[in-house]
Amino acid sequence: MPICTLQAPALWYVFPPALTPIWSDGSGPTYIGYWKHWFVDREPCFVKLYVDCQCMTYEIARTPAQLLAVIAMMAMSVDDGITPQLEQFADAVGLDCLAELDALSLKSGDDPKGFAELELFRTLTPLDSVPGNGAPYTGDFPDPANASRAWWNRSCSFEVVHRDMHVPQGVELPAWFDPQQDKKALFEGFLAAERLDCAWLTLNSTGWSIADARRAIVQLQVKAGDEAFDRVVAAWLAVASTDAGGY
Repeated sequence: MPICTLQAPALWYVFPPALTPIWSDGSGPTYIGYWKHWFVDREPCFVKLYVDCQCMTYEIARTPAQLLAVIAMMAMSVDDGITPQLEQFADAVGLDCLAELDALSLKSGDDPKGFAELELFRTLTPLDSVPGNGAPYTGDFPDPANASRAWWNRSCSFEVVHRDMHVPQGVELPAWFDPQQDKKALFEGFLAAERLDCAWLTLNSTGWSIADARRAIVQLQVKAGDEAFDRVVAAWLAVASTDAGGY
Protein backbone atom coordinates (compact mmCIF):
# COMPACT_ATOMS: atom_id res chain seq x y z
CA MET A 1 0.00 0.00 0.00
CA PRO A 2 1.29 3.50 -0.76
CA ILE A 3 2.30 6.18 1.75
CA CYS A 4 0.90 4.83 5.02
CA THR A 5 3.70 2.54 6.05
CA LEU A 6 4.33 3.58 9.66
CA GLN A 7 2.70 1.45 12.31
CA ALA A 8 0.60 3.37 14.80
CA PRO A 9 -1.48 0.77 16.59
CA ALA A 10 -3.93 1.47 19.37
CA LEU A 11 -1.31 0.16 21.78
CA TRP A 12 0.21 3.62 21.26
CA TYR A 13 -2.65 5.77 20.00
CA VAL A 14 -6.24 5.28 21.06
CA PHE A 15 -9.29 5.36 18.84
CA PRO A 16 -13.00 4.98 19.61
CA PRO A 17 -14.79 1.76 18.62
CA ALA A 18 -16.79 3.50 15.87
CA LEU A 19 -13.54 3.45 13.87
CA THR A 20 -12.10 0.40 12.13
CA PRO A 21 -8.60 1.56 11.14
CA ILE A 22 -7.35 0.73 7.64
CA TRP A 23 -4.24 2.92 7.50
CA SER A 24 -2.31 4.62 10.26
CA ASP A 25 0.47 7.16 10.38
CA GLY A 26 2.55 7.72 13.48
CA SER A 27 3.70 11.19 12.45
CA GLY A 28 0.32 12.83 13.13
CA PRO A 29 -0.67 10.61 14.57
CA THR A 30 -3.67 9.89 12.37
CA TYR A 31 -5.91 7.04 11.38
CA ILE A 32 -7.83 6.52 8.15
CA GLY A 33 -10.59 3.98 8.37
CA TYR A 34 -14.19 2.84 8.24
CA TRP A 35 -16.59 4.76 10.49
CA LYS A 36 -19.87 3.18 11.55
CA HIS A 37 -22.35 4.16 14.22
CA TRP A 38 -24.06 1.02 15.42
CA PHE A 39 -27.70 1.23 16.54
CA VAL A 40 -28.01 4.64 14.84
CA ASP A 41 -29.73 5.23 11.49
CA ARG A 42 -26.70 6.61 9.69
CA GLU A 43 -24.72 5.84 6.57
CA PRO A 44 -21.26 4.38 7.28
CA CYS A 45 -18.37 6.24 5.71
CA PHE A 46 -14.60 6.56 5.66
CA VAL A 47 -12.84 9.09 7.86
CA LYS A 48 -9.55 10.58 8.92
CA LEU A 49 -9.10 10.80 12.68
CA TYR A 50 -6.51 13.11 14.25
CA VAL A 51 -5.44 11.60 17.57
CA ASP A 52 -3.73 14.70 19.00
CA CYS A 53 -6.67 16.96 18.09
CA GLN A 54 -9.07 15.35 20.56
CA CYS A 55 -9.72 12.56 18.04
CA MET A 56 -11.19 15.09 15.61
CA THR A 57 -12.80 13.09 12.81
CA TYR A 58 -13.54 14.18 9.21
CA GLU A 59 -15.51 12.32 6.57
CA ILE A 60 -13.17 11.90 3.58
CA ALA A 61 -15.04 9.30 1.49
CA ARG A 62 -18.45 7.71 1.24
CA THR A 63 -17.56 4.80 -1.04
CA PRO A 64 -14.57 2.43 -1.19
CA ALA A 65 -13.64 3.78 -4.63
CA GLN A 66 -13.53 7.33 -3.28
CA LEU A 67 -11.30 6.20 -0.42
CA LEU A 68 -8.84 4.62 -2.84
CA ALA A 69 -8.76 7.83 -4.86
CA VAL A 70 -8.04 9.85 -1.71
CA ILE A 71 -5.17 7.52 -0.82
CA ALA A 72 -3.80 7.75 -4.36
CA MET A 73 -3.91 11.55 -4.22
CA MET A 74 -2.09 11.51 -0.89
CA ALA A 75 0.59 9.32 -2.45
CA MET A 76 0.95 11.69 -5.41
CA SER A 77 1.38 14.60 -3.02
CA VAL A 78 4.11 12.80 -1.09
CA ASP A 79 5.93 11.43 -4.16
CA ASP A 80 5.28 14.37 -6.49
CA GLY A 81 3.40 12.36 -9.08
CA ILE A 82 2.57 8.84 -10.14
CA THR A 83 5.14 6.23 -9.14
CA PRO A 84 5.42 2.58 -10.24
CA GLN A 85 4.34 1.57 -6.75
CA LEU A 86 1.19 3.66 -7.06
CA GLU A 87 0.46 2.20 -10.50
CA GLN A 88 0.77 -1.30 -9.05
CA PHE A 89 -1.55 -0.34 -6.20
CA ALA A 90 -4.12 1.12 -8.61
CA ASP A 91 -4.04 -2.01 -10.77
CA ALA A 92 -4.46 -4.24 -7.73
CA VAL A 93 -7.51 -2.38 -6.39
CA GLY A 94 -9.11 -1.49 -9.73
CA LEU A 95 -8.58 2.27 -9.48
CA ASP A 96 -8.75 3.51 -13.08
CA CYS A 97 -8.58 7.29 -12.66
CA LEU A 98 -4.90 7.93 -11.93
CA ALA A 99 -4.56 10.24 -14.94
CA GLU A 100 -7.53 12.33 -13.81
CA LEU A 101 -6.16 12.45 -10.27
CA ASP A 102 -2.75 13.50 -11.55
CA ALA A 103 -4.28 16.34 -13.58
CA LEU A 104 -6.36 17.40 -10.59
CA SER A 105 -3.30 17.40 -8.33
CA LEU A 106 -1.67 19.99 -10.60
CA LYS A 107 -4.75 22.17 -10.32
CA SER A 108 -5.79 21.89 -6.68
CA GLY A 109 -3.01 19.92 -5.02
CA ASP A 110 -4.33 17.64 -2.30
CA ASP A 111 -7.12 20.04 -1.29
CA PRO A 112 -10.09 17.71 -0.67
CA LYS A 113 -12.47 20.28 -2.15
CA GLY A 114 -10.90 19.58 -5.53
CA PHE A 115 -12.27 16.04 -5.58
CA ALA A 116 -15.74 17.40 -6.33
CA GLU A 117 -14.58 17.96 -9.92
CA LEU A 118 -14.10 14.23 -10.46
CA GLU A 119 -16.95 12.05 -11.69
CA LEU A 120 -16.22 9.64 -8.86
CA PHE A 121 -17.10 12.33 -6.30
CA ARG A 122 -19.96 14.16 -8.00
CA THR A 123 -22.56 11.98 -6.36
CA LEU A 124 -22.25 10.90 -2.74
CA THR A 125 -19.75 13.71 -2.23
CA PRO A 126 -18.09 13.34 1.20
CA LEU A 127 -18.40 16.28 3.55
CA ASP A 128 -14.69 17.10 3.37
CA SER A 129 -14.99 17.53 -0.41
CA VAL A 130 -18.22 19.51 -0.69
CA PRO A 131 -17.28 22.74 -2.50
CA GLY A 132 -18.00 26.01 -0.79
CA ASN A 133 -20.41 27.20 -3.46
CA GLY A 134 -23.67 26.27 -1.82
CA ALA A 135 -23.65 22.72 -3.14
CA PRO A 136 -25.73 20.51 -0.84
CA TYR A 137 -24.26 17.72 1.23
CA THR A 138 -26.43 14.59 1.14
CA GLY A 139 -24.64 12.38 3.66
CA ASP A 140 -25.18 11.81 7.36
CA PHE A 141 -22.04 13.32 8.88
CA PRO A 142 -22.83 16.43 10.99
CA ASP A 143 -22.59 19.38 8.62
CA PRO A 144 -21.78 22.87 9.98
CA ALA A 145 -23.37 24.41 6.87
CA ASN A 146 -26.76 22.79 7.43
CA ALA A 147 -28.51 24.61 10.25
CA SER A 148 -31.81 22.81 9.69
CA ARG A 149 -30.64 19.28 10.50
CA ALA A 150 -30.86 18.01 14.08
CA TRP A 151 -27.33 16.62 13.96
CA TRP A 152 -26.93 16.37 17.74
CA ASN A 153 -29.18 13.34 18.15
CA ARG A 154 -27.14 11.11 15.82
CA SER A 155 -23.57 12.30 16.28
CA CYS A 156 -20.72 11.89 18.74
CA SER A 157 -18.32 14.46 20.09
CA PHE A 158 -15.38 13.49 17.86
CA GLU A 159 -17.37 14.44 14.75
CA VAL A 160 -17.96 18.03 15.85
CA VAL A 161 -14.88 18.95 17.87
CA HIS A 162 -13.20 22.11 16.52
CA ARG A 163 -16.21 22.75 14.25
CA ASP A 164 -18.62 25.65 14.49
CA MET A 165 -21.83 23.65 14.71
CA HIS A 166 -25.14 25.49 14.78
CA VAL A 167 -27.34 24.77 17.80
CA PRO A 168 -30.82 26.33 17.59
CA GLN A 169 -32.00 28.46 20.47
CA GLY A 170 -33.69 26.34 23.12
CA VAL A 171 -31.96 23.11 22.11
CA GLU A 172 -29.92 21.39 24.81
CA LEU A 173 -27.18 19.16 23.49
CA PRO A 174 -27.18 15.55 24.69
CA ALA A 175 -24.97 15.01 27.71
CA TRP A 176 -22.42 12.94 25.79
CA PHE A 177 -21.14 16.17 24.18
CA ASP A 178 -20.16 17.54 27.60
CA PRO A 179 -16.48 16.66 28.21
CA GLN A 180 -17.02 17.01 31.97
CA GLN A 181 -19.92 14.57 32.06
CA ASP A 182 -19.32 11.22 33.78
CA LYS A 183 -19.51 9.08 30.65
CA LYS A 184 -19.55 5.77 32.49
CA ALA A 185 -22.63 6.72 34.54
CA LEU A 186 -24.32 8.26 31.50
CA PHE A 187 -23.67 5.13 29.45
CA GLU A 188 -25.05 2.85 32.14
CA GLY A 189 -28.20 4.95 32.37
CA PHE A 190 -28.81 4.71 28.64
CA LEU A 191 -28.12 0.99 28.70
CA ALA A 192 -30.63 0.45 31.51
CA ALA A 193 -33.21 2.39 29.48
CA GLU A 194 -32.54 0.17 26.42
CA ARG A 195 -31.27 3.20 24.48
CA LEU A 196 -28.48 1.40 22.68
CA ASP A 197 -28.11 4.27 20.23
CA CYS A 198 -27.43 6.81 22.95
CA ALA A 199 -25.19 4.38 24.82
CA TRP A 200 -23.13 3.89 21.66
CA LEU A 201 -22.80 7.61 20.96
CA THR A 202 -21.76 8.12 24.58
CA LEU A 203 -19.13 5.40 24.24
CA ASN A 204 -17.80 7.20 21.17
CA SER A 205 -17.47 10.60 22.81
CA THR A 206 -14.60 12.01 24.82
CA GLY A 207 -14.25 11.21 28.50
CA TRP A 208 -13.35 7.51 28.69
CA SER A 209 -10.45 5.54 30.07
CA ILE A 210 -9.69 2.50 27.96
CA ALA A 211 -10.34 0.29 30.98
CA ASP A 212 -13.87 1.67 31.44
CA ALA A 213 -14.55 1.65 27.70
CA ARG A 214 -13.54 -2.01 27.47
CA ARG A 215 -16.05 -2.93 30.17
CA ALA A 216 -18.75 -0.74 28.65
CA ILE A 217 -18.52 -2.17 25.14
CA VAL A 218 -18.87 -5.69 26.53
CA GLN A 219 -22.00 -4.61 28.41
CA LEU A 220 -23.37 -3.17 25.19
CA GLN A 221 -22.48 -6.34 23.32
CA VAL A 222 -24.52 -8.43 25.75
CA LYS A 223 -27.53 -6.13 25.35
CA ALA A 224 -27.26 -6.03 21.56
CA GLY A 225 -27.07 -9.75 20.85
CA ASP A 226 -25.79 -9.06 17.33
CA GLU A 227 -23.22 -11.39 15.75
CA ALA A 228 -21.84 -8.71 13.44
CA PHE A 229 -21.38 -6.36 16.37
CA ASP A 230 -19.69 -9.19 18.27
CA ARG A 231 -16.93 -9.17 15.65
CA VAL A 232 -16.46 -5.42 15.98
CA VAL A 233 -16.19 -5.73 19.74
CA ALA A 234 -13.66 -8.56 19.49
CA ALA A 235 -11.53 -6.60 17.03
CA TRP A 236 -11.52 -3.45 19.16
CA LEU A 237 -10.79 -5.31 22.40
CA ALA A 238 -7.85 -7.03 20.69
CA VAL A 239 -6.02 -3.71 20.28
CA ALA A 240 -7.52 -1.35 22.87
CA SER A 241 -4.73 -1.43 25.43
CA THR A 242 -5.23 0.11 28.85
CA ASP A 243 -1.65 1.37 28.55
CA ALA A 244 -2.86 3.86 25.94
CA GLY A 245 -4.78 5.80 28.59
CA GLY A 246 -8.08 6.99 27.21
CA TYR A 247 -9.94 9.10 24.72
